[in-house]
Amino acid sequence: MSLTSNSKSKKRFSLQLSAIIMIAVIAVSSLAFLLINQRRSSDFSYTISGAVDLRNWDADTDPAVVLGKGWEFYPHRLLTPLQIHESRSETGKAHYPYYQNVTIRTNGWTDLGPNYELYDYGQPLEPMKKYDIGTYRIELLLNPSVDYITVNIPDIAQAATIWVNGKAVRHYGSISVSKENYTPSAVCTDIQLEPNNDGRIEIVIQVANFSSAYGGIIYSPCIASSATVGTIEYSVRMYLTVLFAFWFFFFVGGIYISKTFNNKSKFYLFLFMFLCEILFEVASPMVTPLPGNWNTLLRITMLILSNYGTFLFFLSLYPPKASHLFDTTRFFEIILISSLTAMYIVVFWCFPQVLYLQSSVITNMVLMLICNAYNIFRVFYMNHRYEHGKLLYTISVILTTAINVSCFVRRQYFVYITLHSFLLLWLAVGFTLYFVIDYVHTYEKLAFNNKNLENAVEEKTKYITRVNQDLLKNHEKLLENEEARKKMMSNVSHDLRTPITAIRGYVELMLNAKEPLTREQEVQYLSNMHTRSVQMEQLISDLVQLTRMESENDKIEKMPVSIKEMVGDLFNLYHSECEGTEKVITFHAPADDDLLIDGDPKRLLRVFENIIVNAMKYTKEDGKIHIDCHRYDDPAMLGGNAVEVLVKDNGVGIPANEVPYVFDRFYRAENSGINKTGSGLGLSIVKSIMDKHGGKIWAESEEGKGSEFHIVFPPSEFSFDEEPPEDEEE
Repeated sequence: MSLTSNSKSKKRFSLQLSAIIMIAVIAVSSLAFLLINQRRSSDFSYTISGAVDLRNWDADTDPAVVLGKGWEFYPHRLLTPLQIHESRSETGKAHYPYYQNVTIRTNGWTDLGPNYELYDYGQPLEPMKKYDIGTYRIELLLNPSVDYITVNIPDIAQAATIWVNGKAVRHYGSISVSKENYTPSAVCTDIQLEPNNDGRIEIVIQVANFSSAYGGIIYSPCIASSATVGTIEYSVRMYLTVLFAFWFFFFVGGIYISKTFNNKSKFYLFLFMFLCEILFEVASPMVTPLPGNWNTLLRITMLILSNYGTFLFFLSLYPPKASHLFDTTRFFEIILISSLTAMYIVVFWCFPQVLYLQSSVITNMVLMLICNAYNIFRVFYMNHRYEHGKLLYTISVILTTAINVSCFVRRQYFVYITLHSFLLLWLAVGFTLYFVIDYVHTYEKLAFNNKNLENAVEEKTKYITRVNQDLLKNHEKLLENEEARKKMMSNVSHDLRTPITAIRGYVELMLNAKEPLTREQEVQYLSNMHTRSVQMEQLISDLVQLTRMESENDKIEKMPVSIKEMVGDLFNLYHSECEGTEKVITFHAPADDDLLIDGDPKRLLRVFENIIVNAMKYTKEDGKIHIDCHRYDDPAMLGGNAVEVLVKDNGVGIPANEVPYVFDRFYRAENSGINKTGSGLGLSIVKSIMDKHGGKIWAESEEGKGSEFHIVFPPSEFSFDEEPPEDEEE
């Protein structure tokens, strides 16, 4: 349990550290992006008349000039270039109140920068409001050799007319001093400029705003060669193309990957969310300028739908019954967020005039903050109760929250790649890396499992092969046993039939005798009948004993036994029987070794009696039998220091081809001749007893010269010389 707990703790810490590192990398890269991709006002000098001096600037080789400062601003008036020139006094200053050295800022004309100067000529001047009118003017002095340059104006709120060298070259919406004659329109334009003969370019921009939260120029224009400006705009479109490529990659690849998902809805919701976020960028006036309110309307719609898709996406990550809390609120939260989303979209499409209200911006932000805060709460709450996807879900919810909030970050980007679209790229790259890494891990796991499966199949194949071989051997053994059974039954029936037939013959002879039998005949017949019945009894006894010995339930009672003493007693018995005959039996055993083994004395006595009796039976009248007991020092035999009993005779011997079968049931050598009087089970019983004792027995024989029977036992763990342990006091 401890090792498992430590392993889980290390894994959990590793995941948390990975999440922290990933979030830190995203945060640092985002800050670096904001610092690098920012329109900073270019440093330039001014002529005596107040014109921006760009005579040393080369449009073909030098970078773009950002006109972020040096503007004149005439509040509360829509002035033409002619009106501005006609109103100027001998000092060169206009009689209308105006601000000089104005800085273009994202809050428009309500924030004119820190270094402006006010020329009011004693006339009263009210502060600028967001709903107001005003006129911007800037004069550029270029090298007379410059033929054309392009001015890029990303954003003006909300209607404007642009004048260049006294000519009105662009109209966006309808400017008016009153709201009744005013028509808003998104302003994003590139204008090609041609300096006059002395290299001067005057730009005058009339602006009216009665609908947006910000009025005036809210994005610093810049001048550059047409190729440079085209590259800036082209890079934005290429960037969005890359995002679309990622989306298409997810769409195509996800169709196949999602087949392995239990819940495919999360895949489709991610695609929907990601697509809405991309379309939000595409609907920017800087990328796809549309007439009227269409750009703003489409952007707000995509923003609300992406927020709704994000909510549903994180809702779909966890299966039902994963949490009692969210199972209870699931229906109500879906109804609430769906209703708010539908209401927002309906209001904006039915009443486009509310698109630019500051209150609309605030309500949009509140809706997104509520949804994203709820998503964060859901993920962090479930992380403690649901193990799957902790790292991915944690980073995803933080990143998507940052993406949605970044829509409200107002910055002057040099290239129109916003923080929102930059974070979208992180989302695309992150999910791509995750799926690639997950695919690689899955592939490695499958490869590992396949290898294990192949090894398992190989092992199983080997095992099945061994089983088949064992089955084949068992089948062959069963066939052999069946043959042996048939042979045994044949032998048993024959061996039982012979004495029964003899007994019946004697009985019939005695019953059917025509003349009374003499006492000698009766005794002879009865004696023969007794002999046959004893033969039957011995056969049945041997069968019963062999069956018991081969039974698994048969147990032997082992105790220390001296082979030297047991075989010596048998030698004395059979040596006495040989007295008066020409048979010679001899015995040899070491004087200083009792040859102890662990065994059952009754069973062992049967082994030695059977072997010695067979030796005496199959030797001639003048045969010789030798019994030798000694240590068997071959380490390969029962661990070394075993005890062997060798019974050797010079009898009829056994044919070489029949030696392997002498321990089979009912087997008798063909050359046993008239001595075929046994049951044929003796050596089978001996073999079973030896197997029970863990010993070995085998025969070596040469026909006509005699036989040797080797009986080997493992040594005893006890010794008769050891003193018995003293009884402990209780």
